[in-house]
Amino acid sequence: MQGYIHKYNLYNIESTVCLFFAGSLLLTTITKCMLLRSVRKMHVKAIKMRWATGGDNYCYLLSTHDKKDSWIIDPAETLEILPKLDQDEMKSIRAIVNTHHHYDHSQGNLNMVRELKNVANESVTIVAGSKASQGATELPRHGQKYTLGDLEIIAIRTPCHTQDSVCYYVRDPQTNEHGVFTGDTLFTAGCGRFFEGTGSEMDSALNKTLLQSVGEPNWGLTKVYPGHEYTKGNVRFVRDAIYKSQGENRALDELEKFADTHTVTTGNYTLNDELAFNPFMRLDDPFVRQAVGDGSGGWERSKVMDKLREMKNSM
Repeated sequence: MQGYIHKYNLYNIESTVCLFFAGSLLLTTITKCMLLRSVRKMHVKAIKMRWATGGDNYCYLLSTHDKKDSWIIDPAETLEILPKLDQDEMKSIRAIVNTHHHYDHSQGNLNMVRELKNVANESVTIVAGSKASQGATELPRHGQKYTLGDLEIIAIRTPCHTQDSVCYYVRDPQTNEHGVFTGDTLFTAGCGRFFEGTGSEMDSALNKTLLQSVGEPNWGLTKVYPGHEYTKGNVRFVRDAIYKSQGENRALDELEKFADTHTVTTGNYTLNDELAFNPFMRLDDPFVRQAVGDGSGGWERSKVMDKLREMKNSM
């Protein structure tokens, strides 16, 4: 009997030791993951363009966690951009990338190439939706995948504002950070004018192509980086035309507070946030339908989108 008890106690001790080490291993793994996510991150540097003269454009430097590899996105005004980049950042640039061909997004491409060659970047790709972008050397197909260091990037074709509009969706698989550079297709609480497209195309671009390409599980993780700082004006339109009273859309109420106290709003909101407060992504919302004159809810979505854009254009 004593032998049995002795073996039983040994078994308990061994089990306790095993559980202790298993628990320690799990805790160590969790700690390492938390440390990785707190220390390692992809970098998005927003650079203002034309702000001193009444403009509102953004250029972005997207960089890997170690800042060894970067994309420069929509570098239209090199005289404003170059002073904001140090030598290491310049040397890290692997591609000049355009969201569309409009001059306020692409006119600095060739100047940027020349400046990069001065810091030993001999081969720099210009990625753009069409040859209409200055110096374009690579035209990505819809869904084309790129890698930038450890970052994974997908080109998403979203024709409407221009027919060569491209959004670039990026994720860091190590930290699960996500972002999307939307140019003039999607703004915080708004969208671009339909210069080369229709309401049907913008509905498809925003509410089908973009969302499906990112994938619903990632909508709440994906921060939006638009081509312009239009948030305050967009909020004013949505408040005046659609959600006219506090409490009708809580997400808009919070965005309004943020926009009133922050000059820069880019990268603060996700695709899920847009689905909560952006009327161009809420075409079936009764408040939106009522605002455009479709109280019965019988219009096609494309007609709602067209009317909404017409209202915004006349604001």
